Amino acid sequence: MKFLQEKLKKLINNSKQRKVLEEKLSIGDFELIFVSLLEEKLISYKDYLNLRSEYKKRNKNLNVIKITAPRTFGKWGEDHIESLIPELRPGAEVKSNGEFDLYYKKAKGIVKIEVKAGRAIDRTNDKAPYHERALISTDKTGLFDMNFQQMKPTCFDAVIMVGVWADKFKYWLLTPKQVKENRYFSTGQHRGNKGYEGQLHIKTENISEFSKFEIEPGQILKKIKKL
Repeated sequence: MKFLQEKLKKLINNSKQRKVLEEKLSIGDFELIFVSLLEEKLISYKDYLNLRSEYKKRNKNLNVIKITAPRTFGKWGEDHIESLIPELRPGAEVKSNGEFDLYYKKAKGIVKIEVKAGRAIDRTNDKAPYHERALISTDKTGLFDMNFQQMKPTCFDAVIMVGVWADKFKYWLLTPKQVKENRYFSTGQHRGNKGYEGQLHIKTENISEFSKFEIEPGQILKKIKKL
């Protein structure tokens, strides 16, 4: 969203209604700003369409980022992976008791799969709603921290982590061993927690260290079959 704000800010500087439009910009009232800029002929209709098109491309995942309820967001992650890979089935079918989300049936036994999702949102402004802090994948200046919580490596054979940027998704696949041995995995998430339940942080400062685990959707099932 900040890319559009920066472009509009430059245009507003030339407007006769600068103070009013700056106020509208601060609350994200883009349509009124567009109308005003069109009326003053500071942008053409073609410029307006281009700005809207660019904004939509950069923010196509905002509806996902707007999901604030943790369980609903977690369920979105499960449904998203299941829609990409129909061969993975809900864990409830094999009475998983919530210990894992999905499974893949092999000739002998099953592969238990956990799914976790996290948002890339600017962590420097925690007062603004998620969608206003959403970062795009090419943004090198925004600081984010994806906190993948309630991870229990003893309960799954693989975890698929979905990173949600405003303009794209990224996927990482780790085994329980890779989770437990990761230096960014912290146990003791809850008081009295026993075992290895914890949380894994992917953030601006360490995301490059997870590149070896990053995977394209079309490769996920192939890797799971080898487990």
